[in-house]
Amino acid sequence: MENSGGGDRGTFLDLTLSYPATAFLYGSTKPRVRVDGVDEAVSGWGQHRLAVQPGRHRVEVWVPYALPRKAGRASCEIDVPSDAQVALEYMAPTVTFGRGALGPPGEQTSTGYSTVMILNVVVLVVALGACLVSVLV
Repeated sequence: MENSGGGDRGTFLDLTLSYPATAFLYGSTKPRVRVDGVDEAVSGWGQHRLAVQPGRHRVEVWVPYALPRKAGRASCEIDVPSDAQVALEYMAPTVTFGRGALGPPGEQTSTGYSTVMILNVVVLVVALGACLVSVLV
């Protein structure tokens, strides 16, 4: 786990950044994290420990991409008690135009999978239709 400072005691945000295996292109870039409007340095995907002050914080995560510029945007508000560690998990979407998911660990799933499947079926039907027309003509 990457540690942004401090020892084992203190007030931290433990953030896990992940993407679906089918969206392997995310691996070529690294996500961006912003806490209360300030960019946090993260080295890439995986687990990160960010030192924060006790209190309420707004956490934003996205992936820099060609289109859209901020793919998989997600944000949430969290309360961090003094001398506590609060865990969050980010899951990038399957397609870049989908929204990312940010919240409690183990509850975040990738969005856009059903859209990809519907598009695949549409392309398959069109391709089969084109093949059928060329055979009949």
